[in-house]
Amino acid sequence: MKHQMIGNTLYFYFYGDFDNLAVQKIKETCIQLIDHFEPSAVKMDFEEVSFIDSTGIGFVLARYKQLKKLGSELILCNLSRANQTLFHMSGIFQIISYERSGVKL
Repeated sequence: MKHQMIGNTLYFYFYGDFDNLAVQKIKETCIQLIDHFEPSAVKMDFEEVSFIDSTGIGFVLARYKQLKKLGSELILCNLSRANQTLFHMSGIFQIISYERSGVKL
């Protein structure tokens, strides 16, 4: 995972599989970065993510709840067709925005 802060938006760039092992490695770092920067928005870029499981979806929902407490917005970006379908079926797009863009490192 890589990250960057641009203006009041914190960007996270994820790579490879977004599963239990990956989430364990990045969870605390993401929590701390959000707490440190207190961004008005977080954009999570999934362009380089090949696979997402239920742990990955749970991680996204937990960050949504963390950001909601700060009055901040979470936006998912650049999901593959399969991953977009997975998130759509989970109902996540009823509470979290999606866009096909983002800022590259």
